Amino acid sequence: MKKYQKYNVEATEDSVKESIKDNTYGRANSIKSFIEGLDMIEDNVFISLDAKWGQGKTFYVRQIEMTLKYLSKKKLEQDVSDLEDVFEKSILKNVPLEKTYLPIYYNSWLYDNHNDPLMSLLYVMIKESEKYVSTTIDTKSLGDKLLSLLSPFSIALPFLQLSGDMEKIKENFVGKDLLQEIKTAEEIRDIVKQILNEVIVESAQKLVIFIDELDRCKPSYAIEMLERIKHYFDDERLVFVASVNKEQLVHTISNYYGDAFDATGYLNKFFDINIYLPEIPKYLRENSILKTNNEQYFVRRIVEELVEYYNLSLRDTIIYQQNMEATSKQHYNDTRVQGCMVSIFVPVIQILDIVSQSMKKDFMEGKGSIFDELCENIPSIHRMICRFGTNGSDDDENYRVGYEKVSKVYECIFKANKPYDGTLDISRDLRDICIRVCNGE
Repeated sequence: MKKYQKYNVEATEDSVKESIKDNTYGRANSIKSFIEGLDMIEDNVFISLDAKWGQGKTFYVRQIEMTLKYLSKKKLEQDVSDLEDVFEKSILKNVPLEKTYLPIYYNSWLYDNHNDPLMSLLYVMIKESEKYVSTTIDTKSLGDKLLSLLSPFSIALPFLQLSGDMEKIKENFVGKDLLQEIKTAEEIRDIVKQILNEVIVESAQKLVIFIDELDRCKPSYAIEMLERIKHYFDDERLVFVASVNKEQLVHTISNYYGDAFDATGYLNKFFDINIYLPEIPKYLRENSILKTNNEQYFVRRIVEELVEYYNLSLRDTIIYQQNMEATSKQHYNDTRVQGCMVSIFVPVIQILDIVSQSMKKDFMEGKGSIFDELCENIPSIHRMICRFGTNGSDDDENYRVGYEKVSKVYECIFKANKPYDGTLDISRDLRDICIRVCNGE
């Protein structure tokens, strides 16, 4: 069994730093343009950053968050020594700013089991701002009403702590309804302004809140989050950036209100600016991490071409390539018949495990047209098959002859009780060999 590995696809602080330093996803210019555009905004604005799931939205907004933190602290002449190495050779190092910013990242999916997104958003605004503000926020200075609103919420999330006398707060507010203290929309707006006055005045001129994973939340929570932001966070010092798959969010809203509801029009009323996330440059997506020697050229090419054929997301591409990297490489071989078969079958099994379990099952049972489809459409598989033809040239007749030989191998090892009457020298346990290779044995 291959050693378990947690795939490095999460936007941790270290991985975000590395992605900025190395411009891993080729988005430095886009981040620069986004920040320059952001700096031109004077009013309260709600921006949607649209991309499908797995295209790197979280990495993108966290790169922007870290860059804003770095640039703003430099402008305020604060210590940025912990980030100097990250930005030293980046075009983001000297992006000019007219204003200073306090960036806050809010993962809405972590909180969608809560009744009211307003409470979690207020809470995260305070807790996250403590990371950037030069002086520790004293929650007592926010006033008794703010404490009374936030303290019951903090009890529900024991892993988060506000500074101050929490035990006394708990004694006073255990069992209270979160919204009992709020009587009018104006009171909510006043609380928001109190928070802004506390965390912004000395630290920055604008607060940028990145709302992430909204399209993964429960419909009721996602909708209420949008409505809360629109109704209560209209302060000109605030900019919201929601990274979403708008197609999925429209589907969520339709399911909640019914198919007859104009979900697209409803969603559009919330966003003032719509931005499409730039795609990862193709050359970066094609650079497989799979390490091969001179006898394993074809398996690397097949992996890259399968990624493009199935249009894998950035996340799935990384997972697929790391799955292939973890396979046992001793069986791949471009000069031996059985090694060539392994180079064809293993990458297909691995990618179908990501793309479709039903397709994988059919392929592993010799059913359907998947094998024929990939032989025709994956260039490196097509060329490898031609090598088993009459003279090895890449033409239709040679492919036909080679395909007859390779398809007999496929049917023999994947179809139950299928006898092998071909001419290629293969082991009868080739199917088990492919499975063991997939398992890293």
